[in-house]
Amino acid sequence: MARRSKNQNSKVVKKALNLRLPETVIERLEELKDLSEADSLSEVVRRALSTYELLLNHSKKENGKTILEFPDPDQDKILLKII
Repeated sequence: MARRSKNQNSKVVKKALNLRLPETVIERLEELKDLSEADSLSEVVRRALSTYELLLNHSKKENGKTILEFPDPDQDKILLKII
C-alpha cells in the first residue's frame, strides 16, 4: 500500500511505492543510475517513465512510429514501434 508523504521543500504530495523486481532488473537500474548520474533509483524510474510517456505520445501522433536518428550520418536509424 502506498503511503503519503510531503516533502518540506515542496507542496507536491508523494506516495511511496514498493516494487518486487528480479535482481537482474535491479542491477540494470543501478547501472542506469551510475551512467546517468542520477541521485537515486527513484530518479531513474521517474526519468524512464517520462521518456516512455514522451515516446508513447509521439508515437500515437505518428501512427505508431518513432524514429531515432543519431548525429553520425553513418549510424543506422532506429525505428521504434511503441505499444
